[in-house]
Amino acid sequence: MIEYSVRRAGRPSDAVISRGGEEVASLRGKRNMTVRLESKEGGSWTLDPRVHGEVRPFSMKVTPEGSGEVLVIRNHVFFHDSKAFMLTSIPEDVHPADHVLGKRHINRLDRFPFSSLEDIDMETWGRLRRQRGVSVGTIEGLGIEEFRVTLSQELQDIGLQLSAASYLLYSTG
Repeated sequence: MIEYSVRRAGRPSDAVISRGGEEVASLRGKRNMTVRLESKEGGSWTLDPRVHGEVRPFSMKVTPEGSGEVLVIRNHVFFHDSKAFMLTSIPEDVHPADHVLGKRHINRLDRFPFSSLEDIDMETWGRLRRQRGVSVGTIEGLGIEEFRVTLSQELQDIGLQLSAASYLLYSTG
Protein backbone atom coordinates (compact mmCIF):
# COMPACT_ATOMS: atom_id res chain seq x y z
CA MET A 1 0.00 0.00 0.00
CA ILE A 2 1.14 3.53 -0.80
CA GLU A 3 0.16 6.38 1.52
CA TYR A 4 -0.11 10.02 0.55
CA SER A 5 -0.53 12.76 3.12
CA VAL A 6 -2.05 16.11 2.12
CA ARG A 7 -1.75 19.13 4.41
CA ARG A 8 -3.33 22.50 3.86
CA ALA A 9 -0.88 25.34 3.21
CA GLY A 10 -2.76 28.64 3.33
CA ARG A 11 -5.98 28.79 1.35
CA PRO A 12 -8.16 25.63 1.25
CA SER A 13 -7.08 24.85 -2.32
CA ASP A 14 -3.37 25.21 -1.49
CA ALA A 15 -1.69 22.14 -0.03
CA VAL A 16 1.50 20.10 0.23
CA ILE A 17 1.44 16.39 -0.66
CA SER A 18 3.87 13.93 0.93
CA ARG A 19 4.59 10.26 0.31
CA GLY A 20 6.51 8.30 2.91
CA GLY A 21 7.22 11.48 4.89
CA GLU A 22 8.85 13.20 1.91
CA GLU A 23 7.23 16.16 0.16
CA VAL A 24 6.46 15.14 -3.44
CA ALA A 25 4.06 17.78 -4.78
CA SER A 26 2.10 20.96 -4.13
CA LEU A 27 -1.37 22.26 -4.98
CA ARG A 28 -2.02 25.92 -5.84
CA GLY A 29 -5.40 27.47 -6.59
CA LYS A 30 -5.69 29.25 -9.92
CA ARG A 31 -8.48 31.17 -11.67
CA ASN A 32 -11.79 29.73 -12.84
CA MET A 33 -11.97 27.17 -10.00
CA THR A 34 -8.94 25.25 -11.31
CA VAL A 35 -6.03 24.05 -9.22
CA ARG A 36 -2.49 23.32 -10.36
CA LEU A 37 -0.70 20.20 -9.14
CA GLU A 38 3.10 20.37 -9.43
CA SER A 39 5.28 17.36 -8.74
CA LYS A 40 8.80 17.73 -7.32
CA GLU A 41 9.85 14.99 -9.77
CA GLY A 42 8.72 17.10 -12.71
CA GLY A 43 5.31 17.25 -14.28
CA SER A 44 2.27 19.35 -13.64
CA TRP A 45 -1.47 18.87 -13.99
CA THR A 46 -4.60 21.00 -13.92
CA LEU A 47 -7.48 19.86 -11.71
CA ASP A 48 -10.79 21.21 -12.95
CA PRO A 49 -14.28 20.62 -11.48
CA ARG A 50 -15.75 20.87 -15.00
CA VAL A 51 -16.47 17.33 -16.20
CA HIS A 52 -18.12 16.84 -19.58
CA GLY A 53 -18.76 20.59 -19.82
CA GLU A 54 -20.44 21.14 -16.46
CA VAL A 55 -19.46 21.67 -12.84
CA ARG A 56 -20.79 18.78 -10.78
CA PRO A 57 -20.44 17.86 -7.11
CA PHE A 58 -17.79 15.23 -6.36
CA SER A 59 -16.44 15.46 -9.90
CA MET A 60 -12.99 16.43 -11.14
CA LYS A 61 -10.96 16.24 -14.35
CA VAL A 62 -7.16 15.97 -14.15
CA THR A 63 -5.24 16.92 -17.29
CA PRO A 64 -1.46 17.02 -17.74
CA GLU A 65 0.44 20.02 -19.01
CA GLY A 66 -0.36 20.00 -22.70
CA SER A 67 -3.30 17.78 -23.59
CA GLY A 68 -5.04 14.53 -22.73
CA GLU A 69 -6.70 13.30 -19.55
CA VAL A 70 -5.11 11.36 -16.72
CA LEU A 71 -8.17 10.99 -14.53
CA VAL A 72 -11.86 11.90 -14.76
CA ILE A 73 -14.05 11.51 -11.66
CA ARG A 74 -17.79 12.02 -12.03
CA ASN A 75 -20.15 11.65 -9.05
CA HIS A 76 -17.45 9.71 -7.13
CA VAL A 77 -16.85 7.24 -10.04
CA PHE A 78 -13.74 6.93 -12.22
CA PHE A 79 -12.25 4.39 -14.61
CA HIS A 80 -8.63 3.26 -14.65
CA ASP A 81 -7.16 0.46 -16.78
CA SER A 82 -10.69 -0.40 -18.02
CA LYS A 83 -11.94 -0.97 -14.46
CA ALA A 84 -14.53 1.07 -12.58
CA PHE A 85 -13.72 2.54 -9.17
CA MET A 86 -15.83 4.49 -6.70
CA LEU A 87 -14.68 6.91 -4.02
CA THR A 88 -16.35 6.86 -0.57
CA SER A 89 -18.24 3.67 -1.25
CA ILE A 90 -18.95 0.77 1.12
CA PRO A 91 -16.84 -2.36 0.55
CA GLU A 92 -18.58 -5.72 -0.01
CA ASP A 93 -17.18 -7.18 3.22
CA VAL A 94 -18.28 -4.29 5.49
CA HIS A 95 -21.74 -3.94 7.01
CA PRO A 96 -23.19 -0.46 6.22
CA ALA A 97 -23.78 0.22 9.94
CA ASP A 98 -20.04 -0.20 10.55
CA HIS A 99 -19.21 2.34 7.86
CA VAL A 100 -20.82 5.45 9.39
CA LEU A 101 -17.67 7.01 10.84
CA GLY A 102 -13.97 6.75 10.10
CA LYS A 103 -12.21 5.83 6.91
CA ARG A 104 -13.92 6.13 3.57
CA HIS A 105 -13.06 3.47 1.03
CA ILE A 106 -12.06 3.49 -2.62
CA ASN A 107 -13.65 0.41 -4.17
CA ARG A 108 -13.07 -1.43 -7.41
CA LEU A 109 -16.51 -2.19 -8.84
CA ASP A 110 -15.90 -5.61 -10.41
CA ARG A 111 -19.55 -6.17 -11.32
CA PHE A 112 -20.18 -2.68 -12.71
CA PRO A 113 -21.91 -3.14 -16.08
CA PHE A 114 -20.42 -0.07 -17.82
CA SER A 115 -17.04 0.51 -19.44
CA SER A 116 -16.90 4.33 -19.39
CA LEU A 117 -18.46 7.31 -17.64
CA GLU A 118 -20.32 8.27 -20.80
CA ASP A 119 -22.09 4.88 -20.92
CA ILE A 120 -23.65 5.16 -17.44
CA ASP A 121 -27.40 5.77 -17.66
CA MET A 122 -29.48 8.11 -15.47
CA GLU A 123 -31.07 5.25 -13.53
CA THR A 124 -27.65 3.91 -12.52
CA TRP A 125 -26.47 7.38 -11.45
CA GLY A 126 -29.54 7.52 -9.19
CA ARG A 127 -28.76 4.13 -7.61
CA LEU A 128 -25.02 4.63 -7.45
CA ARG A 129 -24.69 4.40 -3.66
CA ARG A 130 -25.91 0.80 -3.79
CA GLN A 131 -22.80 -0.23 -5.73
CA ARG A 132 -20.33 -2.15 -3.58
CA GLY A 133 -16.94 -3.52 -4.43
CA VAL A 134 -13.50 -4.56 -3.26
CA SER A 135 -11.62 -1.97 -1.20
CA VAL A 136 -8.40 -0.88 -2.95
CA GLY A 137 -7.72 2.18 -0.81
CA THR A 138 -8.92 4.49 1.92
CA ILE A 139 -9.41 8.21 2.49
CA GLU A 140 -9.40 9.74 5.95
CA GLY A 141 -8.85 12.96 7.87
CA LEU A 142 -9.33 16.66 7.32
CA GLY A 143 -7.08 18.81 5.18
CA ILE A 144 -6.31 21.32 7.95
CA GLU A 145 -4.57 18.69 10.07
CA GLU A 146 -3.84 15.84 7.68
CA PHE A 147 -5.76 14.20 4.85
CA ARG A 148 -4.49 10.68 4.14
CA VAL A 149 -5.03 8.59 1.02
CA THR A 150 -3.82 4.99 1.07
CA LEU A 151 -3.84 3.14 -2.25
CA SER A 152 -3.11 -0.38 -3.47
CA GLN A 153 -0.52 -1.03 -6.19
CA GLU A 154 -3.16 -1.08 -8.94
CA LEU A 155 -3.71 2.68 -8.47
CA GLN A 156 -0.03 3.58 -7.98
CA ASP A 157 0.42 5.21 -11.40
CA ILE A 158 -2.37 7.74 -10.71
CA GLY A 159 -1.79 7.92 -6.95
CA LEU A 160 -0.55 11.51 -6.84
CA GLN A 161 -3.36 12.83 -9.03
CA LEU A 162 -6.01 10.77 -7.20
CA SER A 163 -4.76 12.00 -3.82
CA ALA A 164 -4.89 15.63 -4.92
CA ALA A 165 -8.36 15.25 -6.46
CA SER A 166 -9.67 13.43 -3.36
CA TYR A 167 -8.38 16.19 -1.10
CA LEU A 168 -10.10 18.86 -3.19
CA LEU A 169 -13.38 16.90 -3.43
CA TYR A 170 -13.74 15.78 0.17
CA SER A 171 -11.76 18.21 2.30
CA THR A 172 -12.11 21.70 0.85
CA GLY A 173 -15.89 21.83 0.37
